[in-house]
Amino acid sequence: MRGLIAAGLERALYHPLQFLPSERVTRIGAGLAAGLVPRLYPHLHAQARETFQLLRPDLDPDQAVAESWANIAATFAEMARILRFWEEGRVEVRGAEHLFAARQAGPLLLAGLHLGNPEVLGLTLARLGLRPVGVATRQPTAFRERVITDIRLRGGGRMIRADRDGARPALRVLQARQETLLFWMDDYIGGVVRGPSLGRGPRITGNIPYAARLARLSGCAIVPGYVERLPGTRFRTHFLPPVALPPDGNVVAGTAALDAAVEPVVRANLRQWLFTISWRPDR
Repeated sequence: MRGLIAAGLERALYHPLQFLPSERVTRIGAGLAAGLVPRLYPHLHAQARETFQLLRPDLDPDQAVAESWANIAATFAEMARILRFWEEGRVEVRGAEHLFAARQAGPLLLAGLHLGNPEVLGLTLARLGLRPVGVATRQPTAFRERVITDIRLRGGGRMIRADRDGARPALRVLQARQETLLFWMDDYIGGVVRGPSLGRGPRITGNIPYAARLARLSGCAIVPGYVERLPGTRFRTHFLPPVALPPDGNVVAGTAALDAAVEPVVRANLRQWLFTISWRPDR
């Protein structure tokens, strides 16, 4: 029942929100988080509180959870306006030089994280002329699948499916050196947030070791990237220096290096991580 209520609300609001100013849309989403969402998902609310107590004991857990819900709800509301964000001057970029240098040198894998509004990351790549190809899992509802697919295609990217046959097209993207493979390091599959480690030990399965394997096969550079939500409906897209991968292509060492690069980013920005409500220390 909770899922039906949330899905119905998302569908009902999407089209009206397209006609409102972007900042008002963000406020509406955050407002829903403050009033409705915690009551719909008390178990996730409690789980998020435990996550903050474990990973960020320096934060007030109740305030941190409130900020986390506000970011999540604002992100979904902003899907109605996101394609206007760049033209409205709402996105600034830090570290683009790392992307351009890596692209000039060879194939490029963007190691994305679900921070801030993650869809801004692909939009930024497209606006920088780096032609993102996202490795995408299916959304939980048909409506959200249509909305997200439309945003990514109209925003200048394309997608390949994260399934058993996804490795070959992903490798072809890297080998062609014409597009940027956007690959999420904090993949959420079967109720488990598989990366980064966040104290759970080395990553054996998931997209982090998968990215290390793709780097061994293609020789691609791996550049971490994420979006920081700023006050108001504004965002800062960060691109970090390429991960220093082992020259011998050792996948275990490459996995550890990649995890070490992205784990502190998630921990530092935990209030803006979409999976704070889903992460479990024992999985």
